Amino acid sequence: MSERIDEHDELFELLGPLDESAGPARRISRQRASELVQGALATLETSDAPRPRRWSWRKGVWVTGVCVALAGAAAAGIWPGVRRWMREPEAEPTRVVVVTVPAESTPLPAAPVAPVAPSMEVAPPVEEVPAPPEPVSRTRPAPAAEPEDLLRLANERRAEGRWQAAEALYLRVIQSYPRTTSAYVARVASGGLRLEHLGDAKGALRQFQEALRVQPRGSLSEEARGGVVEAWRALGDGAKEARALEEFLEAHPDSLLAEQARRRLRQLSSTPQ
Repeated sequence: MSERIDEHDELFELLGPLDESAGPARRISRQRASELVQGALATLETSDAPRPRRWSWRKGVWVTGVCVALAGAAAAGIWPGVRRWMREPEAEPTRVVVVTVPAESTPLPAAPVAPVAPSMEVAPPVEEVPAPPEPVSRTRPAPAAEPEDLLRLANERRAEGRWQAAEALYLRVIQSYPRTTSAYVARVASGGLRLEHLGDAKGALRQFQEALRVQPRGSLSEEARGGVVEAWRALGDGAKEARALEEFLEAHPDSLLAEQARRRLRQLSSTPQ
């Protein structure tokens, strides 16, 4: 019996380097070896078979050999080569499911749009609608300026020293409104302007005389008669000047210029004509 065990030891020593350990496999107890053998036989007996098969002499020889080998290993207390085969089944390796996430699809460039050739159809000519005639603007003539406005404007020109412009406005009033009070005022003002600034004594005399003819006792009759006196004096006619002084004193004896008119009259009387 010991010779058989030694024989098995020599065989198992050859399997030692195949174990995971550095040296000979670790010995196991008889009870553990028996349990392993019984478990192996039970596994073979309980394996499911789809249909009964005939017992093969080869399978019987193989089972017998396994039993002999396991028994020898139990007797020797070692089981180096079969240890790896009879170890507990290793857990199945975890299956790693690799999920490939598709990369974001790059948008395909838009297909170039072929240029549309212009239609060769000729559009019918659009009939031009004549524009409606512009309404004829009936421009009404500007209303004539009031004579009072013209007199006020003439006085402004006179204050500015624009003698000719003022005279033109006076004449406009006289010609446009000949029988009005404005025309009467314009004549007296025109006579004074001609006598004082325009050097036209004759023209001044004419304006004064016309004003007195239209309104002998008008509001400006004193100025008009005084203008007649000054106009004759400017013309160098003393006799007519004296006569004009007498008319002035007769019409306006209480005038502020009455005393001056008397002195001038005495002077002319003492001077031989």
